[in-house]
This record gives sequence, C-alpha cells and structure tokens, in this order.
Amino acid sequence: MNTMTETRNLAVVGRQKMTPSEAFVETLVAQGVKDVFGIVGSAYMDALDLFPLAGIRFISVAHEQGAGHMADGYARVSGRHGVCIAQNGPGVTNFVTSTAAAYWAHSPVVVVTPETGSMTLGLGGFQETEQLPIFSRITKYQAHVNNRARMAELTARAFDRALLELGPTQVNIPRDFFYGDIECEIPRPVAIERGAGGELALNAAAELLADAQFPVILCGGGVIMADALAEAIRLAELLQAPVCNSYLHNDSFPAGHPLWCGPLGYQGSKAAMKLIAKADVVLALGTRLGPFGVLPQHGLDYWPKDARIVQIDADAKMLGLVKPVSG
Repeated sequence: MNTMTETRNLAVVGRQKMTPSEAFVETLVAQGVKDVFGIVGSAYMDALDLFPLAGIRFISVAHEQGAGHMADGYARVSGRHGVCIAQNGPGVTNFVTSTAAAYWAHSPVVVVTPETGSMTLGLGGFQETEQLPIFSRITKYQAHVNNRARMAELTARAFDRALLELGPTQVNIPRDFFYGDIECEIPRPVAIERGAGGELALNAAAELLADAQFPVILCGGGVIMADALAEAIRLAELLQAPVCNSYLHNDSFPAGHPLWCGPLGYQGSKAAMKLIAKADVVLALGTRLGPFGVLPQHGLDYWPKDARIVQIDADAKMLGLVKPVSG
C-alpha cells in the first residue's frame, strides 16, 4: 500500500483533562490525520477551530458528496484513512453515495457525522434525522458517542476498524458532546499485521499450481492495497502464467509486462477472456470475483467452469463468496 511520508504530529500522552473537542482532535493527530474533507457546520465548530494548531488541513468543498468521494480517493492513493465531516442531518446524508462507493472499494474512510443535540433527540431538533440506520449497510463499523467521556475511545476505534475491516466506518457524535470537560487518555493506533495464510492452505495451493497445465492469474485491487505488485510480478514470472486484471483495477499488474493480458468484466479485453477460458487453475489475488467483473462480454461466456480456483484475500468472508474455491 502506498503511504505518505510527512512527519506525524504527536498526540498528548497519559490521562489528561481536556474538552471532548480536544479529545477528538488529539485522536485524529494520533491516527496521523493530515487532511479532512467537508463543509463547515455549527455542529463541530469547536473541534474545527483546533485543526490548524494540530496540523490538520480542512479542505472545504461545494457539496458533501464531493467530500466523501475525495476522502475515498485520498484513502486509495495514500493508503491511509480518508476523513470527511459535515453538518448534521441533511449535510451528512449527502455522504451516503460516496460511503457506498468506498464500501465496495474497501477504502478506509472515516465518516464523521455530528448529530442533533442529545437532549432533543426525537423532538425534531435542528436538522434531526436518524443518522445511524442510514449508514448501517454501507459501513464496516459504527461508533455512536453516547457519552462525551468516550469521545477519544470511540473515535479511535472507528479509525482502527476502518483499516482492520478495510472499509468505511462512522463516528456519530451528538453536537453537545463536543463541549464540556472530560478526563481521558488518547488511544494509540492498533496495528494489525496480516499473516501469509495457513500452512495447510498454502501447501494445497502450491500443489495445485505445481500440477497446473495452464494456470492464469487474476489480479485485483487487493494487490495494490497490500503493496504487493512486485510480488505478483515475480509470481507470474515464476509460473510463466498470463495475468488478467479484475474489473476497474487495471493498475494491479503493469500493462507493459509481456505476461499481461488485460482486464476482465464489463468492456474488458477479449485476449484476457479467451486466455482465462483455457485455464485449469485460476489464482485470484486480492479480488472477490464479483459478478460484474466476470460477466460475459463480446459474446464470450469465458469463465472456466471446470477450473480449480485459488483465492487469496485479506477478508476471509470473500473466500468462495461468488465462485467456489479449491484453496
């Protein structure tokens, strides 16, 4: 995964007395946040005023949907969290489309949704709407700050889960919980090191590939997210296997490489489709094998129905979800 290299500000250490807004901003600092996309609103002005001193740039947009898409793009390019924030109610509901896009792109976007005041919930307070149900099916995790003293804890968890679950998360904060006095400690980011896979599964996959007569590699977005392009190239060269790109992930294998065949799926490459149709083993790297990425095109129903499939993905729930796998 690509990463930006600028220096990280240091968050305060140890249990400290502070305002919830300070706890929120210090948590962003601890998570290495440098840029936040959004539209200014009264719900979070206290926290916003602290951004410059914390080294966080607020990038104002014309429409909240643009902020969400920018956070998504930022996460894809930088390899770290993209963060967006807006005014409660109609402001944050404009994040829905971009959050759904980030969900299917596995982008670690943190959607911060200030909410109407905690004491007027259900009374038709300023721009009130139920903000958690709206995002419930397009986020990996939702944190609702139900007490101002938990501001840092729950915000940090949303950041950690975005990377752990590889997708957008939501931090929902009643607007009055940005104010007051609390005592808390700013959590450090949780770093999760992903393993190579189980020994039995790796051995079985190696045997399948060793016995294959015509293996074909299908590279997906996970190759880029894992910063594994060099490894994918070396594996393709070792197997001397042709390589296809999954739909919308043409960057997952270099087009100038002699083993590259082009993308599958909608408006994909006929060469890639004809080659993968001959495969007896398909090695799917970092792709969920989504239906839109393997659908027939150009009159070719090319997916090899008798091929063994070895699928490698950071999210175990994706294994065998669309196509039955052999390992």
